[in-house]
Amino acid sequence: MVPTSFRSSTHSGGALSYTLGVVRIGSIARWIETLGQDVRYAARGLRKAPGFTLVAVLTLALGIGGSTTIFSAVDALLLRPLPYPDQDRLVSLSNTYTKYPRERGPVSGTDVAHWRTDNQVFEQIECVSWPDMVAMSGAGSAERVGVQHVSVRLFSLLGVKTFLGTIPTDALSEKKGSDGVAISYEFWQHHFGGDPNVLGRTIFVDTASTTVIAVLNPGFNLFGTGVPEAYYIHGMADPADSGFDDPRFLVGIGKLKPGVSVEQAQTAMNVTALHLAQVFPKVYTGMGVKVEPLQKGLFGWSAEVIYLLFAAVGFVLLIACTNVANLLLVRGDGRRREIGVRVALGASRRSLIQQLLTESVLLSLAGGAAGLILSFAGVRILVALSKYLLPTAGVSVNGRVLFFTFGVCVLTGLVFGLIPAYRASKNDPNECLREGGRSTATKSRHRTRNILVVAEIAVALVSLICAGLMINTVARILRTSPGFNSDHLLTAEVRLTGEKYMDATGQDKTGFNVIQPGVKIFCRQVLERVREIPGVESVALVDWLPLADNAQHAFPDFTIVGRSTDLSAEKPSIILDGVSAGYFQLMGIPIVRGRGVTEQDTETSAPVVVISEAMAQKFWPNEDPIGREITFDSSPEERPRQIVGIVGNVKQFELIRESQPQAYVSYLQLPAHTVPGWTESRVHKSLVIGTRSTSAALIENVRRTISSLAPDSAVSGVTTVEKTVSNSARPWTVLSEMLGLFAAMGLILAAVGIYGVISYSVSERSHELGLRMALGAQRGHVVRLVLGQAMMLSVVGVVIGVAASFAAAPLLAEFLYGVKPHDVLTLVLVSLLLIAVTFFASYIPARHATLIDPMETLRHD
Repeated sequence: MVPTSFRSSTHSGGALSYTLGVVRIGSIARWIETLGQDVRYAARGLRKAPGFTLVAVLTLALGIGGSTTIFSAVDALLLRPLPYPDQDRLVSLSNTYTKYPRERGPVSGTDVAHWRTDNQVFEQIECVSWPDMVAMSGAGSAERVGVQHVSVRLFSLLGVKTFLGTIPTDALSEKKGSDGVAISYEFWQHHFGGDPNVLGRTIFVDTASTTVIAVLNPGFNLFGTGVPEAYYIHGMADPADSGFDDPRFLVGIGKLKPGVSVEQAQTAMNVTALHLAQVFPKVYTGMGVKVEPLQKGLFGWSAEVIYLLFAAVGFVLLIACTNVANLLLVRGDGRRREIGVRVALGASRRSLIQQLLTESVLLSLAGGAAGLILSFAGVRILVALSKYLLPTAGVSVNGRVLFFTFGVCVLTGLVFGLIPAYRASKNDPNECLREGGRSTATKSRHRTRNILVVAEIAVALVSLICAGLMINTVARILRTSPGFNSDHLLTAEVRLTGEKYMDATGQDKTGFNVIQPGVKIFCRQVLERVREIPGVESVALVDWLPLADNAQHAFPDFTIVGRSTDLSAEKPSIILDGVSAGYFQLMGIPIVRGRGVTEQDTETSAPVVVISEAMAQKFWPNEDPIGREITFDSSPEERPRQIVGIVGNVKQFELIRESQPQAYVSYLQLPAHTVPGWTESRVHKSLVIGTRSTSAALIENVRRTISSLAPDSAVSGVTTVEKTVSNSARPWTVLSEMLGLFAAMGLILAAVGIYGVISYSVSERSHELGLRMALGAQRGHVVRLVLGQAMMLSVVGVVIGVAASFAAAPLLAEFLYGVKPHDVLTLVLVSLLLIAVTFFASYIPARHATLIDPMETLRHD
């Protein structure tokens, strides 16, 4: 039996808990009711001031919209989980080199085969390439399409399902080589009309005929890098091979065993790398393996660019917040009587701050809603601009981005509303009521507004300096000589596709592909036919035009005849291109010594080679290479070639990269057999056309002529050589455009803020300025007085901004070319620009100050 005293105390305790619960619920209910009243009051106040509300909302919309746009890229590449099971166990594997330890190098199929053999930490290791544009025919028309090369079991590793067909995953399929191609659902619908009998169809992809074995699900996107039309399924290499001739263009994808961490896997792969260097020293000496979480390995390289853009748009948001804070300070000065009345009626300081913060958050949410609308357009612009800069296929506004936008709205509302709310709550109610509502700002409030203006000028200057450095970089890149003359030149790329041009059937037996005579026949015919087109003055061809996008030059090793050191033991570093006679003259590449390739260099004449100055200086630094002989190690048919000329260096890949050693031979003297890795350079041809006209009619005539000679081959890139050169600088151009856009937004917002503060200052000082003019002050004196205040704020902001740039600008160092992070000319020009903008933004209110009527001022006095 429970004692009475115990029951009594228990009953009392329960009642107390119940009472406390009721009180707590009541407190929450009252807080919600009060918040609702504050929201309604704030909404009414904002509706009564439409001009103020519109300016504040639009200002915030720019900052929040820009932040949302860039965050969508951060989310897509770095935060959004990849849609595959056991993602925490998926890693990327890439090669590293002792000379470049921070870089992620591509891997080969042989690398993956070796790692599989010497492995204790992975359940499975597969490989995949980045999307590449290759030739395809047999799907209705010849064209260049997006293709990713994948190992046989990659899709099973990632749990990828097919819409039609199956991808074999047995060990036999892995060993027998290429198993076919899996096409995207969209490609199937567009090119095959959704034909269910597509499985088994033969198409030519890249360098060989293959069959369609599967159709993937609609919208399938392997790693968010775009939707390739086809996925080429490859068998595995033989782990007993050295992989000496196996090109590296893949990314390794591994799945860790349960309980194995990334760090443990890295330690194990370090041991594997040392073992491979001992077994295959010519291939793996000085190489390591980098193991990273899959998402970081795929997109970590883009993090620096994204964070740079995020910082730039953050500056815009900071300037927008500063502007709105100043607007709220001005609005608070005009509401002093209202606040005084509320305090006199019993409102506490806490309730005043809560109500004013509610208004600022509501204002921020409205700006966020407008910014979210802008971000949808911003994402499309970002994707369009970033084609050369970031993989943006998966960038979109989703739930996580919406949550980020909401958080930014609340945070910015609190940040820019806190100072005005705190200032307003400190007003003396008696003073406010005595003033009768007249705005009389104190020195403290003047100082606060001035500090905010100085802050936004400083932030705007840092943003402008970063944009100026990038613009300076782009200008220097575009002024860099590519080593040839691009004026009055057209170019067209053709990828010869089909068995008429290349036979890969003997690769398993001999290790070589056969380049058919049809390639040389096409080259002869296209040179003759294009030369006959009206408006064409001269024509030549080369395997790959310098600075062409996605160029895949051949990089064969070579041996210097008569020299004891066998350079074939070194990593390939020689670029080899086949050219036609007259190529150097047409491109304006200077012949330094000897001669170039001529019409006399045919199949039956002695094989010759022309080398670049970079090659001559690297391998014959103290002697004349003319007359020496070399042999390329890319074909069993190679014979010693005599060096007959030295030509100037050209930039092959980027304008900012040093020219690499390069050799040129007549396309007629290239051997028929070649290693598979260099096949693309043999069946791809860049036509160079000298003309005074670049009309659309001429371009279409060139395209039609090439297509008539190779109807099953894809013709692309019919454009000017000058545009090809400028496109090579697109990554820097895009980055400078985006930084410039954000800097311009910040500059405009800063100018609006300066104009607003100076205008309000003039209205506050109207009595003083009227008295000055009544006492004889000239209009010019009044203008100088107002401008002096603005210029003082501008100079202080510029000084602080320049100091801050010394911390911010070095973060750009990796993206700069020919420009120092603290370039004096850029600092001076940008500072003068901001001071000039401040002057013009202040001049209008300064002129308005001269319109004050002194007699009106005296009457009020």
